[in-house]
Amino acid sequence: MRNPAAFFRATFKTWRTSFKHLPANIFPSQCLLCACSLEGELLCTHCQYDLPHTYGQLLCQQCGLRIESLSHFCGSCLRHPPAFSRSFMPFSYEYPIDRLIHKFKYRANLTCGKLLAQMLAEAVKDHAQDDADWEMPDLIIPTPLHWQRLWLRGFNQAEILAKEVAGELKIPIANNLIQRKHKTPSQKGLSRNERQKNLRHSFAVKEKHLTAIQNKRIALVDDVVTTTATVRELSALLIKHGAKDVQVWALARTM
Repeated sequence: MRNPAAFFRATFKTWRTSFKHLPANIFPSQCLLCACSLEGELLCTHCQYDLPHTYGQLLCQQCGLRIESLSHFCGSCLRHPPAFSRSFMPFSYEYPIDRLIHKFKYRANLTCGKLLAQMLAEAVKDHAQDDADWEMPDLIIPTPLHWQRLWLRGFNQAEILAKEVAGELKIPIANNLIQRKHKTPSQKGLSRNERQKNLRHSFAVKEKHLTAIQNKRIALVDDVVTTTATVRELSALLIKHGAKDVQVWALARTM
């Protein structure tokens, strides 16, 4: 991955280019984090450098958890290997990326969502350039929401991120391939095992889409990975139905 300064220059250049034909009054005149005055940018330089990059840190190659050894995998993935082969999460879920995600997810700030999606897409492209073993997926799938939660929130944040990333990387997206059958209780405060139990049998691949995942490399996209319970359940389901490989892409990882 390029150094953080180069990464942000590319990200914000891409964002400005994609919006240059829109009316000027939709552009925020303040930094999305500290509210200082800006001229068309979304984050000031200070807030850009405050973002908690995971680049250069020792991370588990499978689940993205920060580790303190030269091992490629954390103890949890060694003891209970997930079905997904690797993950990519460019930020740790802490200040100030958590504020941007919260504004997007719970306050419907779609400007934050657009920026976050561009950041994820640029980070994936950088990582792909630096990793000779990296294979781009054949298909991108956003983590699904139950219809009741989707109705209450008005949008699926993972779907918005996935659409932007898919467009930037020229990879097909499948929005409705997986159905969330049950509305699970809030996952907040639960351990990984409790979350896994909470999610058991909550997802299903729609029968008419079964052939779409056969022998495909798939990237699951979400905003935040906390305990990996959701992506473990989803990746196991996709592998069971014939996917060749599953990766996990998310903005941030709870460490």
